[in-house]
Amino acid sequence: MSTRDKKLLIILAGVAILALTYFLIFIPQSNKRDSLKNENMNLKSQYNQLSALASKADDYTKKTKDMSDAMQQVYDNFPSYLQIENGIMDAVAIEKSTNTNITELTVGSPTAIDVNNPTGDAGTDSSSESSSDSSTTDSSNADSSQSSQTADGNSSQSQTGDGSAADGSTSSSSAKSTVTGYQLYDVSTVMAFKTEYHGLKAMLGDVIGSSQKKTISTLNVSFDDSTGKLTGEMLVDSYFLYGLDKPYEAPYIPAVPHGTNNLFGTTN
Repeated sequence: MSTRDKKLLIILAGVAILALTYFLIFIPQSNKRDSLKNENMNLKSQYNQLSALASKADDYTKKTKDMSDAMQQVYDNFPSYLQIENGIMDAVAIEKSTNTNITELTVGSPTAIDVNNPTGDAGTDSSSESSSDSSTTDSSNADSSQSSQTADGNSSQSQTGDGSAADGSTSSSSAKSTVTGYQLYDVSTVMAFKTEYHGLKAMLGDVIGSSQKKTISTLNVSFDDSTGKLTGEMLVDSYFLYGLDKPYEAPYIPAVPHGTNNLFGTTN
């Protein structure tokens, strides 16, 4: 092999080494450098964001506590459960405080409201169920819970054995709030009444200004020429949150005298 051939081989070997160095070392290192540079930029952006949040940590903590307290105040306005006697005693309180004569009262069964997908028809569904309950007398419907009371004091009631109509409905977990885990229920009460103008205003004020969550869904009022009073019917929706960490508060029911000790009037 001549000297010229040896020089060419050395040159080719050098070129091959440079090419291998470029493709096997330089390019991978360059790609790695670009990747580290991008990652460093992302980390720097995250660091700046976290630093900004950390500087306002006390403010966020205070706002979180304020929001939690506000939500707790909302929860405190909801009862944990409602039964038939709650609707009856509410009507009695309205009669006493507003000079209104409630001639007929129907308390419906609790109806679960899907708070995850509100449709705006919950009140309609609730009222229709209440109407269905008031017109149904089938004793085989063990889940219904209603009460009708007329002016002469007669009343009829039917409910489950333990008085907890909501317990059976809570098995439908899809209606529970995915945030709080509570279940919102609506209890519809239909009141037929006779009153005067000021009594009607006072009755509406009592319902709307109640410390508990109530709404008036429908109100029909007409003037009676023969008596000079207003007659009408009102549908009130009362709400409670099932699952709250507080006991059920039963309404105060005064003692009601029954019968007489002197049936035939033979003793003094």
